[in-house]
Amino acid sequence: MVISTVDESRNVEVMALFDTGAKSTFIDEEVAKKLGYRRYPKPVKIPLAVKGEVGEVVGESTLLFTIAGCKIPFGYTARVVRNLAEEVIIGSSFMEEFDIELDLKEGKARLLKSPPELRLI
Repeated sequence: MVISTVDESRNVEVMALFDTGAKSTFIDEEVAKKLGYRRYPKPVKIPLAVKGEVGEVVGESTLLFTIAGCKIPFGYTARVVRNLAEEVIIGSSFMEEFDIELDLKEGKARLLKSPPELRLI
């Protein structure tokens, strides 16, 4: 997967975990530093799926995502997390919004509509 700034002046190829148990989309702080992000005045603690563990959301970044060679046509805001276990975690909101299907046999994500579209009803 490739993520880039909205103006496409910087981009980074990353490994992403598509996590149906996560609602939001997260990016590791070290990756976000390469692309730029808005820092929060102070980190926000969030509980993790591990008993007693917490993470720190330190900011947010609006980025372009290219999945399976297809660019999502507008920016999507990801939360920036210090020491995230993965470079990027794609949450269920993102997957639902852009009709992403997970192929568990192949271990790949696939866009059901390419290019992706949003419908206003």
